[in-house]
Order: sequence, then structure tokens, then C-alpha cells
Amino acid sequence: MPIHNPPQYRYALFESWDKEAFDFIKQIGSQKNYPKITGAEDNKNKFLIVLIRTQKSLHDWRDFLKDMLTQIMHNGVIDTKSLNEKYPPESISKEKPAWVTYEEDKIVNNFIDELAIRKVKFVGTDEEIAEFAMRFLLGQLGHDWEWTIMMIWEMLGNENSINVKQLNEEMKNFDYLGLFK
Repeated sequence: MPIHNPPQYRYALFESWDKEAFDFIKQIGSQKNYPKITGAEDNKNKFLIVLIRTQKSLHDWRDFLKDMLTQIMHNGVIDTKSLNEKYPPESISKEKPAWVTYEEDKIVNNFIDELAIRKVKFVGTDEEIAEFAMRFLLGQLGHDWEWTIMMIWEMLGNENSINVKQLNEEMKNFDYLGLFK
């Protein structure tokens, strides 16, 4: 039986960008100075779906996150419309990535694919959406990236809407260092 070794890009804070992003999120979380969110409700929903789906990107899962953080660093805003235009749903492959080896991996992989076509409404304020984006990004930089997606899958269930405030409450369980306190 072969031993599964995770690819290098899955190690927490592996690249210098990861460390810089972590420091930036730490600053945002400790000050609770979340970025502004622009775009219509539909753009905000699409943005959150793409944010969640980026983990399946076969090129560089950081690309979307880098663009999002660049926007925040330059003007304190996440422009959901421009990010959605740059990263349409079809930009994320439906191929099965190398990290899909265990049952949980398959659930996450299938959920990410499902989000490409499923109509999901994220119900929350702009501040709650921005907080979720920062908390989710924190999870993607750490070891719990897959479990944050699994949590969203479990919370959404068969429903077509999900409360962002409740998502943030659950995401607190992944903030082991207390960065958002």
C-alpha cells in the first residue's frame, strides 16, 4: 500500500506569500478592521462560491486569494464584480486533484464541483461577508483548509441558503491562535 504524501503546497505557511498573508489577516482580525465589500448581492454570492471553490484550482490555488488581498491592501475593498469576471466558475477545473485520497477528500471535491452549478444564497451583511472571507482565508493558509469546506457542506446540507453570521461563529473553531479576538 503506497503512503500518501501531501504535495508541498499543502504545508501551512509554506511560501513567503503565505506568511505575509497570515500577518495581514492577523492585523485585520485583531483590529476587526474588515475590508469593504462592493458589488450586487448576486456578485457577493458568486464571490463567496469562488472563494470556497479555489481550493480545487489546479494551477495555483493562491491566485484568487492573492488578487483579493491585493485589492484589500490597495484600497481596503473587495470588488466582487471584478474578481468574478477574472475568475468565472469555469476557471476552476472539474478534474479530480491529487489531494483526493480519503473519503473526506471526496466529499469536499464533490461539494466544490456542486457549488459550480448549485444556486446558493449567502445571507449576511457586508461586514459579515468580509469577516467570513478573512476567516476562510486563514483556514486556507493553515492545516484545516479541508475541514472549513467540510463544515460549510455540513451547515448548508440540502438548503439553498446559509447564514454568514452562523458561518463566522463556526469559523471561530478554526482560529486556534485567537487572531480574531
